[in-house]
Amino acid sequence: MKLIAQVMMASCLGLAALGVSAQNIQLLPEGQTLISLSVTEKRTVDQDTLTAVLRIESVNTDAQTLQREINAAMAQALELSESVDTVEVSTGYYSVYQFNNAPQGGRANHQWRGSQSITLESSDAQNVLELAGEMQELGFVMNNLSYSLSNERADEVRDGLMESAIVRAQANAQRAAQAMGKANVDIATITIDEAMGYAQPMMMARGMAMDSATEKANPVAEAGKSEVSLTVRVQAVAK
Repeated sequence: MKLIAQVMMASCLGLAALGVSAQNIQLLPEGQTLISLSVTEKRTVDQDTLTAVLRIESVNTDAQTLQREINAAMAQALELSESVDTVEVSTGYYSVYQFNNAPQGGRANHQWRGSQSITLESSDAQNVLELAGEMQELGFVMNNLSYSLSNERADEVRDGLMESAIVRAQANAQRAAQAMGKANVDIATITIDEAMGYAQPMMMARGMAMDSATEKANPVAEAGKSEVSLTVRVQAVAK
């Protein structure tokens, strides 16, 4: 009798635990099913913004003279850019430091080296390339020349992706409900996750360092592709 009582008590406790678990799982009325799914839409688009980063470098035994040379070159570069309204121009890192130019074991030969960068950015690639070429004629050298996708263009693409992703998510929820023999589907929640990836830019750049005797040539760049993606996560109620 004692053994039977223990078995019955254990069974009751098991049923009670099962009842609590079932109560936690039972989120919807009987006959309704919660469907969770996600849909990702992607589109590859042409990169529309060209960025050129150039720098001016100088070496001199006198720090003040060195800085005047850099400042004069930057003033010339900024003056050139004033006539080009379509290109955004900003100056960057300015560095001046002393170093020993003597060979190892030789008498100290302290000199100063300095540099400052300037950035050109625009959707008007031709103007960026022409302006960069003119700055190279002033003695600037190219640090980086690359295409990217502007935020404005990416947002425009995402708007179209969102609409198509929501339509696909609704259709997938309807198919899932039909597979379970349920006729009606209501979308309960929608979450939109945005992401933008970049394909490796297809880009060429030449004419970066020019000899004074060489005929003037502008850098050359070719736009690559960027992949814009958007994911829609949906919870739907099938009944």
